[in-house]
Amino acid sequence: MVRRLFALLVLLPVLGFPDKKPVKQAVVSVQKTSLTREQETQMGNQAAAQVEREMEVVNNPEVESWLNQIGQQLAKTPQANAYPYHFKLVNEDSINAFALPGGPMFVHTGLIKAADNEGEVAGVLAHEMSHVALRHGAAQVSKQQTWGTFLGVLGQAAGGVLSDGNGGCGMLCQAAQAGIGMGGNSLLMKFSRGYEHDADLNGARMMNSAGYDPIGLPTFFEKLEATLGTAAEPKGLALWMASHPATGSRIKYVSEDIQFYPKQQYTAGTGNFPRIKSVVAGIPPAKPKPPALLSAIQANPRQNLPAGFKDYDAKGFAVAYPTAWQAGQVEQGGSVYLIPQGGANKSQNGGVELLTGAMIDYYVPANGPSATRLQNSTLEFIEALKKGDSNLRVERSISENLSGNPALLTKLTSKTSSGQDQVLFLHTTVRQAGLWYLVQAGLASQMNDLEPAFRQMNETVKFPNDVP
Repeated sequence: MVRRLFALLVLLPVLGFPDKKPVKQAVVSVQKTSLTREQETQMGNQAAAQVEREMEVVNNPEVESWLNQIGQQLAKTPQANAYPYHFKLVNEDSINAFALPGGPMFVHTGLIKAADNEGEVAGVLAHEMSHVALRHGAAQVSKQQTWGTFLGVLGQAAGGVLSDGNGGCGMLCQAAQAGIGMGGNSLLMKFSRGYEHDADLNGARMMNSAGYDPIGLPTFFEKLEATLGTAAEPKGLALWMASHPATGSRIKYVSEDIQFYPKQQYTAGTGNFPRIKSVVAGIPPAKPKPPALLSAIQANPRQNLPAGFKDYDAKGFAVAYPTAWQAGQVEQGGSVYLIPQGGANKSQNGGVELLTGAMIDYYVPANGPSATRLQNSTLEFIEALKKGDSNLRVERSISENLSGNPALLTKLTSKTSSGQDQVLFLHTTVRQAGLWYLVQAGLASQMNDLEPAFRQMNETVKFPNDVP
């Protein structure tokens, strides 16, 4: 009898008896961080400016007004922690939305296309705003032991030429040097399961306070998760779910939290979601912007590179350079420098002077990218360079080919800030985002040694077929 009773007690949990409901509401805490709110806001604003350089913000008053109407309703709640939130829509057809420290928030067009109602959009906004309100991004930044130091490879190579535009290194600049970029693995945008759990609960409470049905938050997340690996999976969902890791049954723990909310009717809503979804569906695909095309990506290294060379693989191009050189950007989204030790200096105006090595960027003609013509745009670019360098002289210009594309090679001469004679080879070719250019520079006395490496670099230039 005793043995039978024991066996029955062991089986009871397996028979499907309901779990106990929590007797008290889960605690959600604002994280401690060494950053002040002022520093947090400064970093978020700098990061937001970078986002707008790299992504196309949708300038549609109707959509922007709708998005801010929802966002500001959520921002008024106590769970929003009184940050100065503002909301923008970016033209990106993947599922995503992200809020930066201090309150700037960006919503992808793909998210609105995937949502079935306004409450689902409000749920994502509330979740992302909760990362700000609970100071998750600021807490992760402040844990970096390298925060506030000059550790970028370009900074090491050029004597710390990482600038905020005023001769100093700004908050975002320092964050970039500490490995905190804006990519999918950014500390500003990717959080632990614990942080995700807390953002779910705080977001649901925020929705409740604003008059939105809080269950819309977990049901949308789980609805999207159910499409992973199926034909219905929206673009970019796998990357978004990787940065929003599963924390158990979101519906279960949010439902348990809801029982502690004051009873009310959920009446919030603009009534304009069908109209907004239709408008967003009609937005043309975004055109590539130079800062995004310059950003390095994780890719499989190309085979058969010249001996002693390694790849710099960006979204808009790839080029190999000597392994003894270093690659980096003065600021995220800025010109790419491929230089040997001491190949660049900080100039008197706070910029960067290229001494030896290479620099890559895009030049956008005065009339916009669509007006880019190889000959005319190259001449326009050279004239712009002359305005900043009175010593710049054009020696000759010849036609060439870069990665199967018509290009121009222009030989220039100048003098360094120390008065030494300098030779520059300017390679230009037309791309959709503007005039792509590669500048290769060296002292006149160094050119016999540098030119073989420069020629090998030119042979490795490659543009992806899907980014003209």
